Amino acid sequence: KHPHAAKWRAAVKRGEADIELAAQGRLFGSGTFLVGEEIRPGTYFTTDVEDCYWERQNKSGEIIDNNFIISARRVQVTIRSSDYAFHSERCGEWRPVR
Repeated sequence: KHPHAAKWRAAVKRGEADIELAAQGRLFGSGTFLVGEEIRPGTYFTTDVEDCYWERQNKSGEIIDNNFIISARRVQVTIRSSDYAFHSERCGEWRPVR
């Protein structure tokens, strides 16, 4: 019956949804991740970035595609099932595009 109860319940649901996305390999932050093992292929976005760098890699570690973003409100990347790994630094949290 608290005046903020509905807002708190919504926040808990968002947190539970994020836990599920992370367990599925669909929510991740900085680092290098193997596609298909640690993260799933798909289109992802992150918001409010500064000095963000990301790259898609093949099995030899060569860069397939990359970008350095000095500043942006939203960044989007598509990780393909044929990619071997995805690497990002200072980009924040990548979330699936719905």
